[in-house]
Order: sequence, then C-alpha cells, then structure tokens
Amino acid sequence: MQHVSSTFLIVLSVIGFLLSFYIFYKKKRKEKLVCIIGKDCNKVINSKYARSFLVSNDVIGLVYYTLIFITTLAFLSSPALLTTTVVFARAVIVGIAALFSIYLSIVQVFVLRELCEYCLAANIINIILFIVLFF
Repeated sequence: MQHVSSTFLIVLSVIGFLLSFYIFYKKKRKEKLVCIIGKDCNKVINSKYARSFLVSNDVIGLVYYTLIFITTLAFLSSPALLTTTVVFARAVIVGIAALFSIYLSIVQVFVLRELCEYCLAANIINIILFIVLFF
C-alpha cells in the first residue's frame, strides 16, 4: 500500500507542478489565461489573494510540489529518511497547504466571484495530497 500511495503522491505533485508552472509562465509573459468554467481567470491570478507572504501563489506551488516530489522519491529510495521529524514536518506542510487551498477556493467563490479552473485544480490536488498522506 505504501508504494501505491507514494506513486499517487508523485503523480499528483507532477500535475500540480505543471499547473503552477502554466500559471507562472502565462503571468510572466503577460498572456491571458483562458478559462472554460470562469469568466476571467486573470481576475483570480492577479488579485490581492494571489500572493502570500509577498510571494506569488504559483511560485509557492512550484516549490511545494517540488518538495512533495523530492521527499516522496527520497522516502522510496531510502526509507531510513523517514524520521519522525521529517514525516511530521511534511505532514504539517501538506496540512497547511490543504487548509490554504480550501481558503483560496472560498475566496474565489464568495469574494472574487470568479473561478480559475487551474487554481481550483491545484487546490483539489492539495486536498487529495492531504487525504492520501493521512488516510
């Protein structure tokens, strides 16, 4: 079961990284994101909620998904790395990401009243990562 959940974590982290990279790429090139489910994805990715701790959420996503990917590969290749401290730290980070994703989804729906499918997909991935890691 450990191997299956690790594979799932790797796949989800790659998908999350690609979503974050796509948003990052479009923002850097100042190209408009085209969303199917929302009217204006750019309203979401350029809002005041698109930054946390002075860093763009897409950059935080890139770092986060890279961290999940690398730690999961490291744990698979060397189970001795699974110390209590490392496992706890990763669990806290994944938990915070899941809670923050719920918050950002609520902001999209109730505050901005716009939906960005790329952002929502990343938020869903973060919640699934939490579920896979804890259940």
